Amino acid sequence: MIGTQFRGKRLAAIALLFWITAGTAPAQQLPRLQEENLTGQQVVLPDAASGKVAVLVFGFSRASQNPTGAWMKHLQEDFGKTPGLVLYQLPVLEEAPRIIRGMIVSGMKKGVPENERANFIPVMHSEAELKKLVSYKEPDDAYVVVLDRSGKVAYQAHSGSDAAGYPELRAKVQGLLK
Repeated sequence: MIGTQFRGKRLAAIALLFWITAGTAPAQQLPRLQEENLTGQQVVLPDAASGKVAVLVFGFSRASQNPTGAWMKHLQEDFGKTPGLVLYQLPVLEEAPRIIRGMIVSGMKKGVPENERANFIPVMHSEAELKKLVSYKEPDDAYVVVLDRSGKVAYQAHSGSDAAGYPELRAKVQGLLK
């Protein structure tokens, strides 16, 4: 009888502890990315976006350039000149063969307008961590991550070329900018 009461109290205490910690779990954090943008400058994320709301659009395959481009087009139209907000397009190339990465980046430079190159950052590291962060499923989708002003992940979305879910993203970004 005493052992049963002790076990019951112990289970209740464990359940209470789980409930308390589940509500206070830390927000997801973007892995530290130190990469070179298309202008040749080193960029460290999330540090480079510190104090700003940041929208990061990741692509994990060549075919993802269409959906990432669609998301970026919408974002540029709605938020391109918004103070306190920064937009980044991040093609993830770690799994591309090293021997052709230079050619891929060179092709990107030719295709990206000069005024967008500072925020276009090919990612050569942390692909597995990023895939885990975005709940990677479809290789050709765009994966969008919104960071709040402290650098914590505040919102995520992904979709194909139709940029489905953009109105929800826009509302979330507008809310974070207030």
